[in-house]
Amino acid sequence: MNKDNKDFLFVHNKHRKWILILSIIVLLPNIYLAFYDSDIGGSSSWKIAIYLIASIFLFILPSLFLKARNFFIVQGIFVILAPFEIAHIYLNRMPATMAFLLSIIDTEWNESTEMLSSLRLPILFLLLVWAFYFYVVFKKIRNRYFIRSKKIRAYISAFYIVFVLTGYSYYFTKMYPQNTHTVDTFKAANEEVLLKFQKIYPYDLIIRVYQVYDTKNSIKDGCEKIKSFRFGAEKKETVAEREVYVFVIGETGRYNSYALNGYERNTSPLLSKTPDLISYSDCFSEANITTSSLSILLTRASAVDYKRSYIEKSFVDAFQEAGFSTYWIANQSANNNFVQRIAEDATGEYFTTLSLSDENYDEKLWSFLEEVLKKDEKKVFIVLHTLGSHFRYNFRYPGEFEVFQPCLEGAFDYNLISPKNKQQFINSYDNSILYTDYFLANTIQKIDSLNAVSTLIYMADHGENLFDTDDNIIFHGGGKYTEYDFHVPLFIWTSGKYKSQYPQKAENMLHNKDKKLSASAIFYSWLDIADISFPEQKLTKSIASEFLKIDSARYVVDTNLEVKRLNF
Repeated sequence: MNKDNKDFLFVHNKHRKWILILSIIVLLPNIYLAFYDSDIGGSSSWKIAIYLIASIFLFILPSLFLKARNFFIVQGIFVILAPFEIAHIYLNRMPATMAFLLSIIDTEWNESTEMLSSLRLPILFLLLVWAFYFYVVFKKIRNRYFIRSKKIRAYISAFYIVFVLTGYSYYFTKMYPQNTHTVDTFKAANEEVLLKFQKIYPYDLIIRVYQVYDTKNSIKDGCEKIKSFRFGAEKKETVAEREVYVFVIGETGRYNSYALNGYERNTSPLLSKTPDLISYSDCFSEANITTSSLSILLTRASAVDYKRSYIEKSFVDAFQEAGFSTYWIANQSANNNFVQRIAEDATGEYFTTLSLSDENYDEKLWSFLEEVLKKDEKKVFIVLHTLGSHFRYNFRYPGEFEVFQPCLEGAFDYNLISPKNKQQFINSYDNSILYTDYFLANTIQKIDSLNAVSTLIYMADHGENLFDTDDNIIFHGGGKYTEYDFHVPLFIWTSGKYKSQYPQKAENMLHNKDKKLSASAIFYSWLDIADISFPEQKLTKSIASEFLKIDSARYVVDTNLEVKRLNF
């Protein structure tokens, strides 16, 4: 290499191989995504090539301003974070999402350790890769600029600037007819440009972290408004009898997996024989991940008005305004800020042991439930937040419910997640549904024995995929979702005394069982069922009302909190 070339580029032979190896390690998430993403992977070769070229193009940008060792030290931060990205791609065939990062922040430690315990070999491999990466960075890389010439670096920087400005100009021109104000046009163009970075690691991660930060700030700002918020909820008329209302929030429930709903396996033998139980055939969640779906289930928020949950209270608070004692009894989400706020404001809160390992079954909630019911309070509203069919499914039921076999066993390695093991996943999931059937039927019996004016509603927060489609999608929360993500079981049981007290409401609930419903109807339905009024009540969204209107279109909020319209 002549002197001019030496001044131009720092690529001595003894450093070339190390720079190449480190670069490949940094780009592993991009290389994996190129062949495995639901949009890029499996498409034409030119699309994969363009994505990889764009990834390399953005990867080398910081090298214009940083010396070699410093450059790879900075990139090392993203090497350490890469397993989160790769894991999300592996499970969902897309880069890490905002909801995924939020769920990590709100995840209980025991849930994290449960997952990590099954990944010992991959974790050991990662530790070795990290050790190798940083050894090479500090021992083999000289801290000198890749491109020695300041003039050349300036030319390349100018090229990048022109490239970005060209992109902005293109999208500004494209968006201008749709936005009369220049500021709005710039915002729209900015969003379009950022979209191009949302699949290129680590830029996608930086964007998502900023969105998480912005969301957390919005929630924090909303906390002040929530303190003074009131619905103006009142009980319409005094009921002489005791009133007990119970909302059971299910976890990861598929409508199609209950025999009660036509499934060929007998997964709901007890519920099928439970008198006065109504199963709703066409109810959809409005989010496919717990952190988002809970906000819509419990407040007046909806997919198209999601941020309303940041500034308004829940129907648990509305019940309290109307003179009810309220209780939050849960088997999960103790670290979720949204759940914490509601639970802390309730009359009482009870959380079971936080471990998600075996023997933390939903029936543990019964001791707390019975304790509340023994108080013999006149008006009571209770939330039971269950673990349901939370993955791993085989940890959600005792051995006597291991009916469908072969099923998953123990803290299995995540390498078992493969279409070839589809039947084991289905069997284990169905066993968890069988246990949910047992839990719900017995909970209803406990409420029924009170001889009170009572209603129990069960609804799952979201659904689940079990390799149902040609894409072999598994679990939930992915960017490419299916009907199984959202079509959830909704059961309503009413006591004899409830039907005597509110015959028209009971008749309406039965009449509306096959109407097209979404999760945002639950808020209005619960208050109507309990005969609680408030100035902004919408009977057109109440299951217990003769004025219920079906959803003309269904919208969901995806894992980046963006509104999407469902086409199924």
